[in-house]
Amino acid sequence: MERVSFVIATVHEVALKGGNRGWFERTLVHNVRAALKGLPVAEVSIPARVVIRFSEPVAWHEVRRRIETVFGINGMMPVERAGTTYDQLERFVSEHAAEFSGATFAVRCKRSDKRFPLTSEEVNRRLGAFVNELTGMAVNLENPDVTVHVLVQSDGLYVYKDHYPGPGGLPVGTSGRVAVLMSGGIDSPVAAYLAMKRGTRAHYVHFHSAPYTSDTSVAKVERLVRLLTRHQGSSRLAVVPFGDCQREIVSSCPERLRVVLYRRMMLRTAERIARRWRCEALVTGESLNQVASQTLENLAAIDRVAHLPMLRPLVGLDKQEIIAIAERAGTFEISILPHQDSCSFLQPQHPATRTTAAACEEAETPIDVEAWARRLQHEATVTVVQYSWNA
Repeated sequence: MERVSFVIATVHEVALKGGNRGWFERTLVHNVRAALKGLPVAEVSIPARVVIRFSEPVAWHEVRRRIETVFGINGMMPVERAGTTYDQLERFVSEHAAEFSGATFAVRCKRSDKRFPLTSEEVNRRLGAFVNELTGMAVNLENPDVTVHVLVQSDGLYVYKDHYPGPGGLPVGTSGRVAVLMSGGIDSPVAAYLAMKRGTRAHYVHFHSAPYTSDTSVAKVERLVRLLTRHQGSSRLAVVPFGDCQREIVSSCPERLRVVLYRRMMLRTAERIARRWRCEALVTGESLNQVASQTLENLAAIDRVAHLPMLRPLVGLDKQEIIAIAERAGTFEISILPHQDSCSFLQPQHPATRTTAAACEEAETPIDVEAWARRLQHEATVTVVQYSWNA
């Protein structure tokens, strides 16, 4: 099992933040430390890239699976420190020459510390000639069997052979808080994942129709939220019993508008919970025209009841694109487990596809929507979900 003492992670968007870069970097360092909690981390710094130093060697696969959850990381490399001077670099390569296996090689140097006396090209040429003489391997810059990567940073010289992708995006906590309406299906967990990838801290609101339907959706959502929480350490989850409200909508309002009216009531309730949690936006997993309730006209009618911004990360994606992200996020296998969704409870045979806010307001006249929103808010069960890497 490969063990490492140093890991370097690259950033992309964080490096473009100008005067705010320091704050983004501090947040990223905090998130990296949180993801590696329990491991012997001696230091996390950002001289040019994120440098993680362990006080003792750690299994690389464990480090990798944790860093892969830290948004803001673009790539990661298990590295070894080769000193601070070019002579020390040659000495390091000589000591590790037995690890080079192949007929051809290339040297790739990246120099972020411009005070280093040799340019990247000069390091490539000098170290390439040294490796050629040392091992007899031929230089092949197009398709080498072995590539020796050298990073020249202000804190020293690092050498690595392999590069692994990170999740990209921005560090969680740099873009405010959002409340995600989580259904338990494929779409809403992906919307939460993408919202966190843009730097938001996500909390969750789930509506269920128990006891009129099974409570399997609650168990699924708890699993999904726990999985997604690995990107930020902890989350809040509000579980709202929605069945009684739905039954009143069914008995008092036009059948064809049921699903749109369900969604309007959910937004009213979720917004109340979100404000209590100091969230600045609501997030849903809706994709334009994916189902009858998600036409542009219906979405506009639904949004009328919200006073917080509505974020729909999936709005332009098709189902296959959403599934691909769900698989990457690790939520797909849980999402496809069977459950009864609250919006499918007492669903109309012919739902409206092009309604208006005015038509919905008229349809809601027989019920006290604000009283229901207050009741649902107070009946919600709120838990704090913690993620443990050792669970």
